[in-house]
Amino acid sequence: MKLCIKLLAITVLFAATFSLIGCAGPASFSYKNIGIGFSVQCSDCPAGEFYNPAYPPFTPTVAGAAPAGSVLYMVNASGGEGGANLFTAVVTNAPANVTWNIYPTPNLAGITTYPTCSSATTCTITENTSPVGNINTASGTTAYYLTGGLPTYSGAALLQAQAMGIPQGDVLITASVPSDPSNPTATYTASQLIQMYNLGGNPSVTLIPKTPTNPSGITTSVVTVPRGTSFQFTGYAVGAPPCTTTAACGKDSSGNPIPLYTTDNTVIWEVGSTSGGVASAVAGGSSTYGKITSTGLYTAPTSIPASQPIIVLAAHAAPTVTNVAYITVN
Repeated sequence: MKLCIKLLAITVLFAATFSLIGCAGPASFSYKNIGIGFSVQCSDCPAGEFYNPAYPPFTPTVAGAAPAGSVLYMVNASGGEGGANLFTAVVTNAPANVTWNIYPTPNLAGITTYPTCSSATTCTITENTSPVGNINTASGTTAYYLTGGLPTYSGAALLQAQAMGIPQGDVLITASVPSDPSNPTATYTASQLIQMYNLGGNPSVTLIPKTPTNPSGITTSVVTVPRGTSFQFTGYAVGAPPCTTTAACGKDSSGNPIPLYTTDNTVIWEVGSTSGGVASAVAGGSSTYGKITSTGLYTAPTSIPASQPIIVLAAHAAPTVTNVAYITVN
């Protein structure tokens, strides 16, 4: 297997200092200023694995830790090019008894793949998969991370992701080691946030609730909103690739160059009408069809409009990538 090597050292989430007491651990482990660095070997990496631009420029190495909050960009792949990464933990001042984890916890939302049966006694059971992918320990200090595609979360997985500060489209890899020889349950944990992106493609958009697109032409309302009242929609975009050239990155609204390797997963909330379709939708809405905030809070107009309103969620980086919700105002 050909490997392209990229080194990454990460800062730790939890800092603690312990004194070595008694004979529970070898004298060579001070348990002070414990460190865990990650080196990452990427199997069949496509060109372009980057870090978010909040901390440029730096070359991640085991000796030089990446700043806290850094994000590793990784190509959205499941079983294909760039879909396998070997993480190696380099531990200092503590035993290298590494426990690996990935968050949100795989399959936290429960079973979504059910057995298929050709008869009352013959069933095929397919292992359920998780959008976070899988991390499999190869040895005490190494583990393979296999992507599961572009991760998005709902239910219990979403609650855990929100509690841990993991955005939609991201996964969190952690490595933990014993941190106190007198307390077997005490651990020291390091982590790396990984953001998946579509290589050479557009972000994908999710709107909840939305109108089904199959079969085409459905205009049935997904929600009824009384005049002058509000309804909270939820939506997000994931998978935008990082811009890699000055021309591709462009400039912000103030005319300042956008840093290289920036990703744009922001969305635009719009309101239009059934008669005018998606083309009639305008950012923020209008007094005629209702207004919507940048967080998806829709407020219906005080008068019933002549045409049924529609909510449109568009990807800022690719405005033609949209989801639509038809609604009724009464």
